[in-house]
Amino acid sequence: MPDVAKGLAGVVVENTEISDVSADGRLSYRGYDIADLVTRPFAEVAALVVSGHPGTSLETVLAQSANLTAAETALVLSADAGLHPMQLLEGVVPLLSRAEPLGFDEGDQGIHVAAKLPAVVATHLQRRAVELDPDSDYATRFLAAIGPSTERTTEAGPDARHVEAFNVAQILQLEHSFNAGTFAARVVASTLAPVEAAIASGIAALSGSLHGGADEAVLNIADTLGSVKAAQAYVDQTLAENGKIPGMGHREYRVRDPRAHYLQDWAERLSAGTEHERTFGVLRAIDERFSEQMQVRGKPLHANVEFYKGLVYRVLGLPNHFFTSGFAMARAFGYVAHFLESREDNRIYRPAAHYVGPMRSYSEAIAN
Repeated sequence: MPDVAKGLAGVVVENTEISDVSADGRLSYRGYDIADLVTRPFAEVAALVVSGHPGTSLETVLAQSANLTAAETALVLSADAGLHPMQLLEGVVPLLSRAEPLGFDEGDQGIHVAAKLPAVVATHLQRRAVELDPDSDYATRFLAAIGPSTERTTEAGPDARHVEAFNVAQILQLEHSFNAGTFAARVVASTLAPVEAAIASGIAALSGSLHGGADEAVLNIADTLGSVKAAQAYVDQTLAENGKIPGMGHREYRVRDPRAHYLQDWAERLSAGTEHERTFGVLRAIDERFSEQMQVRGKPLHANVEFYKGLVYRVLGLPNHFFTSGFAMARAFGYVAHFLESREDNRIYRPAAHYVGPMRSYSEAIAN
């Protein structure tokens, strides 16, 4: 019987120039370390990921495609208010209008679709038509669209700190090599399906609790615990029962996820002196207790990108169940990059499976 690499662990299926994830805690986009990119505008880093050209920006294109048509707005608002935003994105993305003018290639169309996702999310959240300001940058435009907040809004618009935090969070979620969502998108792309289908399939995979849904799960747990003492007891009990703690551990990293460093810093800064400060304390207690326990057990597991990100999003004004849709807004550009790369030398994915069931007689089965 042949060896089976469950989950394709360790199986190299393709070459890529888009990003590199190293077990020693380094993440780079197109060869540029993430530490050099988090201070840049999101639209600039998105352009780098999609095209490979440093110093360019998608800001003009994103602004031009930011708003939904009347028909698209009606489509979003026709969904039940209680529908999970990720389910909405899965269904709506393939139905968004094609890019204009006619003649745009699939890469342009992918960017056009990705540019509309903030408006889809904001419309579903607000339950009304929203108008995103094309004269604002990507981060400011979205934060203004999801509604005012006493914590993050000034007379001039969203607070600059909150805009910067959202910009950083989106950059950190743009791309992460052949994760489950990206691989799903590339499988669909390999069939020569349109770019919208590839983006939608990546979003569907991202919605899973083992992939992009941990941010929502960990905040729900933190809300239930409510104190540092309860957080420590939760970690001890969960590990004693061989359970999993959302947002802890990563398949690729054997040290701390480099993205978690930035998001923990922003979560602490944004929550300081606010009603969210206690929640940050609970998260940090879970993180520290988990790290202590893993060190005792000799297992290199640490917080990943999802663990502190939910609190950042909460301070910025997103409810728990909208966290992963914020992730999808950024990662859609990574899906477009992989769609384009796959087109350079396309071959449909068709892995083999080893059949282990018996051979049977159907006639005998129904006779009995």
